Amino acid sequence: MTNAPKAPTPRCIIVRHGQTEWSKSGQYTGLTDLPLTPYGVGQMRRTGESIFKNQFINPDHITYVFTSPLQRARQTVDLVLEGLTEKQKANIKVVVDKDLREWEYGDYEGLLTKDIIELRKSRGLDTERPWNIWRDGCENGETSEEFGLRLSRAIARIQNLHRKHQAANIPSDIMVFAHGHALRYFAGLWFKLGVEKKCETPEELKSVKSYDASEEDVPSVPLKTYRYLNDNPNFLLDAGGIGVLSYAHHSIDEPALALAGAFICPPEEESQHAGVN
Repeated sequence: MTNAPKAPTPRCIIVRHGQTEWSKSGQYTGLTDLPLTPYGVGQMRRTGESIFKNQFINPDHITYVFTSPLQRARQTVDLVLEGLTEKQKANIKVVVDKDLREWEYGDYEGLLTKDIIELRKSRGLDTERPWNIWRDGCENGETSEEFGLRLSRAIARIQNLHRKHQAANIPSDIMVFAHGHALRYFAGLWFKLGVEKKCETPEELKSVKSYDASEEDVPSVPLKTYRYLNDNPNFLLDAGGIGVLSYAHHSIDEPALALAGAFICPPEEESQHAGVN
């Protein structure tokens, strides 16, 4: 009896929602629940057609879709998956996760960067160094530590699912649909950038059920530590953009960026890198 073919290394495919009126204008869009523009609708429909028609992503390898609860992300999910068969869609668990919502911008909601800089100046802030959202957060919104905590929770759950799928030799692409700052931050934490902090405060230690799936479908992963950023990770992700996160050496303990993007490398080719840094 021959052994079953080795499944490809699991991947986390991040997708920023399509264009909205505020993504087009550059206004900070946190909890303001905007729909996609007509261009954004067509944009994401074309994206879905392209990635599946050209087999950049094999729909039969998608195990989960995690999405922000905001309508611009959920609308993007529907458009990207629109061309799949009903059977293919039925095999994908779609999980709405509040931990994936955009940064809560507080006083900066709806403003442009230049407006935020002027507002902070009028309040006597940033006299010694310029504002850096990754370090300084948002007045009456979220700090970087708060944002990092909830995204760390989301990453822990996804990597735990990947570990289970890999142990069972199941191909596992997990797609994450969210927002510009959220996904750039998510990618930074995936690579273990920033600061690692022990969970100590009640908020950090609290068991949070942020998603609409059962424990059987998505096990919770209690955190002992989490990460947050204190500087710009220098990643770009335009509206409608896609990035691919994976693991080096087939090891869930070695998160990495898949520079080939959505292109699929067959396992037999992928294996040539085993043991190579």
